[in-house]
Amino acid sequence: MKLKINSMEQDFPAGTKLIELVNQIREANRDNPVLKSLVEKTGNDHITFVYNRRVVKPPEYESIELKEGDEIRWMLPYAGG
Repeated sequence: MKLKINSMEQDFPAGTKLIELVNQIREANRDNPVLKSLVEKTGNDHITFVYNRRVVKPPEYESIELKEGDEIRWMLPYAGG
């Protein structure tokens, strides 16, 4: 099935859950200096995930099964104050 991840179309197997995509994104960005610092200080990377224009809270990641045409965006936390 085709999904849009940050506006780029990608293929995923049917039945993929959001948590699988979240884990892939976190793994791909684990060397990002901002995220490394946040994990060291807070224990969390604070990446925000948006599913079909709705911000998703971490407890919901496992319950969302992705469907053809879904749009997922993820954003790094803002730096500064």
